[in-house]
Amino acid sequence: MSILIVEDNATNALILKHLAKKVSDAEIVIEADPIKALERCHNDDFDMLILDHLLPGMSGIQLAKAVRMIARYDGVPIIMVTADHAPDLKLEAERAGINDFLTKPVEALAFRQLVMNHLQHSPLLKRAAV
Repeated sequence: MSILIVEDNATNALILKHLAKKVSDAEIVIEADPIKALERCHNDDFDMLILDHLLPGMSGIQLAKAVRMIARYDGVPIIMVTADHAPDLKLEAERAGINDFLTKPVEALAFRQLVMNHLQHSPLLKRAAV
């Protein structure tokens, strides 16, 4: 089981990793560059993606759309965590295939619950069990 965190702020990335580790023994990969993260998605199978919205070179929404075009990522949970409070952003995220949306600062309990719930329903895990 593995999780990809795409966050360009190293402190925020480590906080998200720490919170996810509290509810999962998944391998957690951190990538600051969304282009490199997309390359990793083409080469690796992640059970969940956690994306920041404001990233260098590509937004989290653009990244989610690109990942959703990879057939094996259909249904893989994507959580967006952002400091951007634009009113239409949540709707735009949903349209891009993002399953859940949290604003920063992240409430630890809510984040851990989302991670735990989504990992239990990851389609890659279901395929591996067959």
